Amino acid sequence: MDWSRAKSVLIIAFLVLNIVLGYQLWTELPERTDASIDWTSLPPETQLNMTNKGIRLDAEIPTETPAMRDLTYRFEETPGSRANEPVTLDPQPDTRIVFSTEELQEALSGVIPDLDQYRFDNFGGNEKMFVFNRTVDGWPIFDVKLELYYKNQKITSYRLVPIDILPSDEAKPAQKVLPATKAVANLIDRNYLPAGAVIKEIQLGYHGQILDSETQVSAPSWRVLLEDGEVFYVLAISGEAVTDQEDNGEQGEARG
Repeated sequence: MDWSRAKSVLIIAFLVLNIVLGYQLWTELPERTDASIDWTSLPPETQLNMTNKGIRLDAEIPTETPAMRDLTYRFEETPGSRANEPVTLDPQPDTRIVFSTEELQEALSGVIPDLDQYRFDNFGGNEKMFVFNRTVDGWPIFDVKLELYYKNQKITSYRLVPIDILPSDEAKPAQKVLPATKAVANLIDRNYLPAGAVIKEIQLGYHGQILDSETQVSAPSWRVLLEDGEVFYVLAISGEAVTDQEDNGEQGEARG
């Protein structure tokens, strides 16, 4: 055997391997950097509280801080009335269309009013239905939902309470919302989140308590969703934190 030649081949092979590994590390570097941005963008005291309480962040922290104002809208029908019971679909399209805006519009836009104004809520559904939120200027109204019920991979029916968006009060100018980092820090530092909580999603939109009235007011809010399904809202102007309990007339409270 020509050991000199074999040695040269081995050296070249190791050089090629190092180049490949170096390139792989270089291409993965942006992903690793992005993954650490969310954590390091939080205040140091919040990071310490997360560590002490075992709170984990498994969601990207949005960076947008647009100027927004309260939203006023009116239900076309009273929520909970018989007029808002699920409507059976015929024909019944495949469930896969919910993941394709084009296919969804083609299949159901002629049946469901204002379908193009609704956006899929990745975490809002369950094993029986998909949920879409009504949007205004691209931002979801978390309390106004289109529900698509399915069975055996077929969408069988839908439920929707149509709304009319009312003119904004121009006397109240739009205000720049608080950063998502501030909203999350408020929840953690003020003990709203339980020990061991895992944050799965952070999203900006509109939220408000549904009143026994045709006219509703919804405020710019950050929605923070936990892995166990618990939902928190942080008013994006004032920074006040509330939970889903407010829908039952109860104010969310910090945990001791």
